[in-house]
Amino acid sequence: MAISPPSPRSRPPAALVAGTVAVLALVLVAALAPLLPLPDPDVGDLSHRLLSLGSPGHPLGTDGQGRDVLSRLVWGTQASLVAGLVPVAVAGTLGTLLGIVAGLGGPRLENTVMRGLDVIFAFPAVLLAISIAASLGAGLVSMLVALSVILVPAVARVVVTEVAGLRELDFMQAARASGARWPTIARWHVLPNILPQVSVYCSALVGLCVVLGAGLSFLGLGVAPPRAEWGAMVDDLRQHVFTAPLLALLPAAAIFLASVVFNVLGEGLRSHFDVRSRHTA
Repeated sequence: MAISPPSPRSRPPAALVAGTVAVLALVLVAALAPLLPLPDPDVGDLSHRLLSLGSPGHPLGTDGQGRDVLSRLVWGTQASLVAGLVPVAVAGTLGTLLGIVAGLGGPRLENTVMRGLDVIFAFPAVLLAISIAASLGAGLVSMLVALSVILVPAVARVVVTEVAGLRELDFMQAARASGARWPTIARWHVLPNILPQVSVYCSALVGLCVVLGAGLSFLGLGVAPPRAEWGAMVDDLRQHVFTAPLLALLPAAAIFLASVVFNVLGEGLRSHFDVRSRHTA
């Protein structure tokens, strides 16, 4: 008997497939950087500085210190992905926990938690990240801490909103009437229902974090030189923007593309979960 093909509704959205493939490609580039036959990204040769694109041995040219741009772009993927993924993972975990506690703990606890987070949320995110990173001292860890702090209130607000929409539903009232304690309700009834929305929101935040992390490195508050990082590369090459404009645009293009990739993934996840919810409704 012939097997009918899956219906279009059951297929994952094109944005989800494209975003997943692109993110996996970025992760693969970062993981394989030590194995690729590339020059040392931190060692340059001043006699070969500012070589143009297509130069022998340097397909993407060299920077002002004679370092291979292709090698630095590939190695810079590691630091840029860390700057994007780690803060979102930390903020996603803490923000989800705080949001669930606030949403299920009653009006008084919710007001206390959210007003405390509003103190952080009241400051412009970029300025707060710069202040935290500057106070902790330049470095990758300082950058990750700064980005994590500014994201926690945003994630917590999303979670509280989602929990508020679930509190009065029949299955939640039945769980409370059965005597289930709030940790059990949170684990088995709340978390599975809010995880899709939180995942979509956090996937978009990764792209934002890549941009913010690059901005901190551009200001000298992120990854310390000479380690390769896209924002630091933009800072290194900006003084040559008139003499070698294409070289200066390469790391900026990498930052832009990484941000777009994670936003496409977030859009794909949103479409996928929306289709699923409509199908099961």
